[in-house]
Amino acid sequence: MVSSHLFVDIGNSCIGWKIGNDYYCVEIKNFQPNAIPQHQTSSIACVANQQLIAHFSNPIIIQPKAYTGLVFDYNLAQLGVDRFLGLVAGVEKYPEQDFMLIDIGTFVTIDIVQHGKHIDGGIAPGLCQLQASKKFAGNDSQKSWQLGTENMLSDYIESRCKAFSGKILITGGGQKLVNIKLAEYCQNLVITGLEIINGK
Repeated sequence: MVSSHLFVDIGNSCIGWKIGNDYYCVEIKNFQPNAIPQHQTSSIACVANQQLIAHFSNPIIIQPKAYTGLVFDYNLAQLGVDRFLGLVAGVEKYPEQDFMLIDIGTFVTIDIVQHGKHIDGGIAPGLCQLQASKKFAGNDSQKSWQLGTENMLSDYIESRCKAFSGKILITGGGQKLVNIKLAEYCQNLVITGLEIINGK
């Protein structure tokens, strides 16, 4: 009898899951239901592509809610569950420290916790969105556009990090975009947050 619990992060462009110590992530366009490991129950964070939930057994859909030790500067009904779970993971990891969480994915989100209070740091378009916003006829111009948008986004993230004094956590599928020496790079804080919520 299968008795394992699966933690699932369904995003805008990627889907990831963890069972035991095994983590797997794939782009939505390449998702194959037969790749899902056997499981009895699942905890799911879903910000898009809700139709994929049907592929998981006995799903528990997680939504943002009040959380001990954290005062939110956001209407929880409007806060993305990915941001919520990332903050939960950060607070549990560094309960007595200020931190900034940067999630680099389809969108770039920045959330700050200072003295136990959440401060909204904003949402910006991710690299793929920026690059898709303009197409050039010539290859050289297109390459130049790709380089320029990459530099623009990485400079934005780096400037936000330089202006912050505290722990810096970076997560998301595009985290290789930046190389912040003092930052802590995390595989998937959404799933870490799911594991924490599940254990409470």
